[in-house]
Formats: sequence, structure tokens, C-alpha cells
Amino acid sequence: MRVNEGQSFLDLYFEPGAVEIATGNVHHVLFDGRGADVRNSGQVSTPLEIADAMAAWVMRPSPKEVLDPAAGFGHLLHACRRVNQSFRPVGIETDQEVFKTALATAPEGTKLVLSDYLRNRPGLFQGIIANPPYVKSQRMALSEAEWQYFDELFGTKLGRQTNLYALFLLKIWEDLAPKGRAAVIVPAEFLNANFGGVIKERLQMMRPRGLAVFASDVNLFENTLTTSVVLFLEKGHAPTLAFRGRCVRSALDLTDFVASIEKKLPVQADELDLNAFAPEDKWLNRLFARNEVHNASMPVVARIGEFFKCSRGIATGANDYFCLSASEIREHGLSTRDFDRCVTRATDLSGWLVDAKDFLTLVKAEKRCYLLNPRSVHPAMEAYIARGMAVGVHQRHLPSKRPVWYLPERRKQPSILVPVFSRRQPRFILNSAGVSSLTCFHGLYAKPGSEHLVPLAWVFLNSSQGLGAFGDVNRFYGNGLNKLEPKDVEQMACPNLSLVTTKALQRLTRQINDAVVSSELSASWFDRVLSDYLPISVPA
Repeated sequence: MRVNEGQSFLDLYFEPGAVEIATGNVHHVLFDGRGADVRNSGQVSTPLEIADAMAAWVMRPSPKEVLDPAAGFGHLLHACRRVNQSFRPVGIETDQEVFKTALATAPEGTKLVLSDYLRNRPGLFQGIIANPPYVKSQRMALSEAEWQYFDELFGTKLGRQTNLYALFLLKIWEDLAPKGRAAVIVPAEFLNANFGGVIKERLQMMRPRGLAVFASDVNLFENTLTTSVVLFLEKGHAPTLAFRGRCVRSALDLTDFVASIEKKLPVQADELDLNAFAPEDKWLNRLFARNEVHNASMPVVARIGEFFKCSRGIATGANDYFCLSASEIREHGLSTRDFDRCVTRATDLSGWLVDAKDFLTLVKAEKRCYLLNPRSVHPAMEAYIARGMAVGVHQRHLPSKRPVWYLPERRKQPSILVPVFSRRQPRFILNSAGVSSLTCFHGLYAKPGSEHLVPLAWVFLNSSQGLGAFGDVNRFYGNGLNKLEPKDVEQMACPNLSLVTTKALQRLTRQINDAVVSSELSASWFDRVLSDYLPISVPA
């Protein structure tokens, strides 16, 4: 049962083996805070400089008790001790081996509890500092009854794709005492993900004092690939204070941000008041756009999805078996007539379009650019199918789900290939060769009546205006890696492509052909050509 007035049930009992006091025999600097303790539970230690900035926020009101609900080896509680010695540290840890190690590595006197934080009510704490485990919903494998438990606990219907760290974030707020403070570092994924809408709506109700997201090319955690965000919570502060969001690049920037919100300064020029945005908006893109000029938004006149459908590429379930090079086809006595031309790796294409000449280059380079799709089952094909069954390809997950295990998904060749992952400016590739692709690319398919708009859409997507639209929808990972989902592509803002006349589109097609022959294609070429057909003014 929850105990009021800031006390915790942890004060009420001492169970040997489940609740222990840390001795602090091993000094914390032996753990460098750069991801050395990555575990299956999804936890990674926090860099020391980031931990110090978080601790500075939590410890400013001099809390009597500070909780780390995912304590690990005690790094964050050590950071709090570096600010103030006179408080009682409490750590909850669910991993038994880590719990045992933490008895020697957590600050001396820390009350360590072997427990599942999310399923217990530890009471109210004046200070909470946390780096919750990053475990995706698929790995959590919660039953519907468990999801309903969390729905009731937090008073809202949660998306079933919600990740573990988001549940921690909501519960940390529940366990924060009046006038208490919390600092929580989590992946920034929820700021853009569909499940994050509910989380962002709750954040606007909590009204955090600040949210600092690290720039997309800054990766705080080795061995992981994610953009990080630090939330600074305070329960019961003046409701007139803004929910300030800022993009930062370093621990020093984060420390400056903490000092700025501590002084209750107004929203700065490089910041946003996140209360002004709808929960379903992509907040991460808004924050990066504030920091990166090239992500300036264009007026929303139409969406790519009004003219095109975007679908993921073909998933085989066993690329080494289904995708062969020309020489491998010959080795098995097969014919290219039983294969579709296919791009199997994003790195196989480097230009703005792929035509017959480009595909021939892949063939000569012995790329695996043929996808098995038998037109008939002749003796050589029977032998190859038997070969696949002998090694169990037909029993793998995806092949076993198909009506005929060795036939690929039915998918037309897309008009434009869309890179799933990219760095800097993505290249949208005009598919003049009519190739299929695996999941390294999504495919854009013209809707009925929009087939003639393919060249114009391709020019727009590769222009500066297209890059701005991309910057409003893409998802960010660590080290500057971007990702697009099919629905993101369909949500990209664009001009009303249908306003361009058929005659003008015919001229554009000739212009594209001339540029290909003369090797004139470039980023500036797309901007120049687009301005001739669809002049767009973008607000400053």
C-alpha cells in the first residue's frame, strides 16, 4: 500500500535477500558509464557528464530520499552523491545478478530492492533519477490483462506498441512527491512513434519543466543506435511555466539547459514550447527543425499519399536462398527467366535512378540481383527447391506462411524506390529499369489517375523542398541515421502535383532523359527544374 507524506513502504520492512544495504566497497569509477554493462534487460549505463547534469536538477531542492527505479550498478545515485551527501539513496533492480553486484558498487548505505518497479508501489519520493531499460513491446510480451493493469494504473488507454521505458516514465510521475523533481533519460523514439501520442498527451498534463533531445548525429551510448532525450520533471510548479524543448549536442549544452530552466527563463530562440503542439505531431522533427535549417517546413498543400501508395519491399525470409547472382543461377542449371530483377541491398544503388544499363552493371559485378520466382517447375528447378527443403528454408517463419513457400510476395515493381535508412539527404530513385526490391527500399506506387505524375514526384522528392518535407516525417536514430516508414512517406507534404499540365509533364520527361544522357543530375538540378514546374515559397 502507498504510504503518504513522502514515506515509502521500503521503510517498513527489511527482507534479507530482497532488500539489502549496499556497502560501496567497489568505487563507481571502475564503471566508465559508456555502455559497459549492456544487458538483456535493456539497460545501459549513463555517461558520467550526463548523469551529473541530471543529478544537478534532482538534488537542487535537497531531497531527503532519492529513488533510482532501474538502479543497475548505481551510477546515477553516485551522481546524486557527488552533488549532496545528505540524502538516502534507494535503488530498485529486477536483475538478480546485477542486484548482487550493485551491493558492492552502489553508494554506501543505498537501500537496494530486488523487485519489479512497474508492478509495485514504493511510495512517494522527493527525488527520482532514472535511465529506464529500453525494451520494445514485442520483447515485453505482455498479456492483454497486463496491459489493462497499466491502463488502469495510469488512467489512460495505452498503445500496445508502447515500450518499457515509456511505462517507467509514467510511473515515475505517479511516484513523485509534491514539489519533488525527477530527471529521466530515455530514447527519443516516443516523440515520433504512433504509441507516443498517449505519452505526449500525458506529458502535456504533467507539464515538465524541460525536455532536451540530443542532435541526431550524437550517440550517447556505445553498442546502441538511438537518439536520446532527457526529461526534467517537477511536481506542482507554476502552471504558467512553459514546457521547454531544446536540441543539444553535448553534456555542456545539457548543463546550460538545466541552468536555464532553473532560472525560469522564458522560451529561448532555439527552443519550443511543447505545449503548443498536438500530441500526434512529430515533436522530434519539430525540435530538430528548430536546430537545423535544412529541415524548414513547407506549407502543407497536399500529401504524397494523395497521389501514391507506399509499401515496404519484399521480405523473403532467406535472402541467401532466394536471391542469386547470374553465375549462381548458371551453377544450379537455372535460367534468369525463373527470376525477377531485384535490388537486394541499398548500397547496390548510388545514383538518382536505376535503368537497364545500371542493372547490367549489377549483373556484371556478380551482385545477387535476381529474385527467385519460378514460372514453371522443371527438373533443375525441382532440384533447387529440394535443396531449399533439405536445409529447412521452407520451415522458416516467412516462407512457411506463404501459400507456396518458394514463391515471393506478390508485388508490382514500384515507380520510385524510397530508402528505408539514410544519412544526410536521402536519394529517391526513379525505377526506370522496372526492378523489384527487398526491404532495403520501400516502393512508391502511383494511384489510379496519377501514373503520369511519377517524374514530377521524383523531381520534388529529391529537391530542397522535398528534403524539408522529409525532415518533417522521418524518424531519427543515433549517429545521424534516419529511417522512413511507408506511412511517413505518404504523410510528406507536397505541392498539388495534379496542377501541372500533361504537356508540361511530357516536356519534363524529355528534360529528365536529356539530363541522364548528359550526367547532369544533381541536387541543384532538381531544385532548378522543380522551380520551372511548381514554384513554392517556403516561410522563413
